[in-house]
Amino acid sequence: MMRVVDIRPVEDCFDEDLMREIHVSEPMNEKAMYRLARSAVLDYHPHFPKPYFRIEKGGSYVIQGVLGNNSFRVTASRAAGREVWNVIRSLIEKGE
Repeated sequence: MMRVVDIRPVEDCFDEDLMREIHVSEPMNEKAMYRLARSAVLDYHPHFPKPYFRIEKGGSYVIQGVLGNNSFRVTASRAAGREVWNVIRSLIEKGE
């Protein structure tokens, strides 16, 4: 089962509170990507040299990453509040 290992602020961004890099215990795969994309808009490019995905949960957050990596970036909206990080953690750790 995939677990969140660390959630770090992205230090080079304008507002560290809104952008985080999430590190997970195993490489991102399609199953985890689709779980994160439930009731959100998924933009997935499996034929890119590095399969890129972007998930947008209207008004809450945008997730961007590459399948096979152990991390991805999340940009949260101010309206989502601090609990958005717990929501994303829950989506990742729900189980396979």
